Amino acid sequence: MFRVVRHNCGVDPSSFQIGAHEFLILPTPARLLSHIDQPETISKLQEFTSSYYCFFVLCGVASLICEITINFGTRLPLFPEVNSYYGSIPWISGGIFPTLLYAISHFFGGVHECLNILIAVNRATAIIAPHSHAKIWRFGIPIACVVLILVGAGLSWHLFDSPSFFYPSMYDGLAYYVMVSDTSKHPGINNSRNGLITSLVSPAISVTLYTTAIFFLRKKWKLKIVRTEFSLLLLGLSSILLCLPLAFQQLYFFVKGKDISDDEALMLFEMLPWLFDLRFFSPTVLVLITDSNMRRAFLGLFPARQLAAPALIPVARTVTSSASNSWTLILYTIYVPIFTVLWIVEISLVFVHRKNFLSSYYFFFVLCGVISLICELTINFGTRLPLFPEVNSFYGTVPWISQGQFPTLLYAISHFFGAVHEFINIFTAINRATAIIAPHSHAKIWRFGIPIACVLLVLTGIGGSWYLFDSPSFFFPGPSKDGIIYGMMSDTRKHPEVSNSRNAVITSLVSPAISVSLYAAAICFLRKKWKLKIIRTEFSLMFLGLTSMLLSLPITLHQLYFYIKDKNITADEAIMLFKMLPWLFDLRFFSPTVLILIRDSNMRDKFIRLFPRRKGHVSLMLVASPQSMSSSAPHHR
Repeated sequence: MFRVVRHNCGVDPSSFQIGAHEFLILPTPARLLSHIDQPETISKLQEFTSSYYCFFVLCGVASLICEITINFGTRLPLFPEVNSYYGSIPWISGGIFPTLLYAISHFFGGVHECLNILIAVNRATAIIAPHSHAKIWRFGIPIACVVLILVGAGLSWHLFDSPSFFYPSMYDGLAYYVMVSDTSKHPGINNSRNGLITSLVSPAISVTLYTTAIFFLRKKWKLKIVRTEFSLLLLGLSSILLCLPLAFQQLYFFVKGKDISDDEALMLFEMLPWLFDLRFFSPTVLVLITDSNMRRAFLGLFPARQLAAPALIPVARTVTSSASNSWTLILYTIYVPIFTVLWIVEISLVFVHRKNFLSSYYFFFVLCGVISLICELTINFGTRLPLFPEVNSFYGTVPWISQGQFPTLLYAISHFFGAVHEFINIFTAINRATAIIAPHSHAKIWRFGIPIACVLLVLTGIGGSWYLFDSPSFFFPGPSKDGIIYGMMSDTRKHPEVSNSRNAVITSLVSPAISVSLYAAAICFLRKKWKLKIIRTEFSLMFLGLTSMLLSLPITLHQLYFYIKDKNITADEAIMLFKMLPWLFDLRFFSPTVLILIRDSNMRDKFIRLFPRRKGHVSLMLVASPQSMSSSAPHHR
């Protein structure tokens, strides 16, 4: 759960700057109500017979308890408007109350991580042994409950007799509080390391189990019970992936250790509430997206409006969906140009200030930006606009657009640069790995490595698209609730030996698999070599590359789902998948523009200087020295 920095590391809690207060508080009540509504819905209906829902309810209960402890122990202390009682009421600022709060948060945090593993085991047995699945979990659920209690107790028992308290820090004349624990009674236990291991072991085991289940899925897809359980597998996998940002935050904190700076500590504490909310609230949304039973039951909680004239119902639906479609189009026209300009600005900054961007990483960043912009152009014309009846009529009326050389080239080019983008992720991971593992040889390696990488990128792009340049492509019309929409397809009968969907899935899976392995290898070397200044400088770029790669995973899961369903896909699912594509592509191609501003101080400084600054900037003031704090506060994690 909540990790706190050691005060003997030279980190001053008084330097914590708090921002975006309103955004941290407002979403919480709505999400809490959503978590409460869903278990209540399950208890009323007989559609939820799968043993998965037992774990879903347990996950909801654990998440609610964790959110209560987070709100009181992490979120509210960061708001001077309401946090005065953390320093004025003795039983809140120190004593049994904060001790129990801290221990309980770790207990249920461990339970939540273990639940993710048990859900993955449940999904794996549902796919691998569907006919024995119910019998296995008739005995498995009681055993799982015992295991959950043991895991939670194993991670938190030492905290129940370790005094916890809220430590005050001052910034700009305002008080903020951080919950810390004195674990000096148990010197053999490293609280931070235990939490990190749990945060990493849970997704590692879970992803392995989900991958195993997916390999069995293709063979057993004809079984109706397997198709029913697949949506729950997708739900569990999505939930575990959304736990990864918090795991990486914990990993970053642990790796930096004593070398963590004030600014980094500030950033980590500000990130905590957001990351906890993403971890504990995401299942409430994902279950409504992936599970039709839950969706129907949830909609049944709201009374349907009765219309006097039944004939008006289809018209009303059309008007509503059309309005929703128009708002989506407006949203696209706002944010797509903004992020496009942001890419161009950041690429220009690298060229203009190239003396400040000497790392070979920035070559791949610029290359990624150029490829992303080209991909976005093909996506906007080949995927996004055809989905909007308000503007897509020319796809059916203009002959050279609807079929011929133009759509053929558009389709082939999109696949060419899509494959190039995937392998840029791999080369970025190799670049980061060499920067950490061989820092003194890194520059020399990439003096020759960059030309070789460029040749390989061209070859991989050609390998993923050569057969599409002579395969006629076209836009075909299809009905939807919004009107006529168009999809771009290619006739690959000239090359029956090539499966376009299989190639796309393999490329999408190989890239993150290789990249994660390289980042993991780099992290193993990182702890030993952290004292080297060059390592600390390159680490932020490694973290940036890893995060960018993780945000490419949703489109990978999309391709995998499409490939597995294959001929069994329904018309509604096909339309849903086509409508998801622009959002997923935008996440993949635009996310680096934001991530580099968050993680890279060089880029952030150059970007901020583009705007006129107001006078009277207040610098970060330390009201106490790290030495005075380490002597007055107990050593803890």
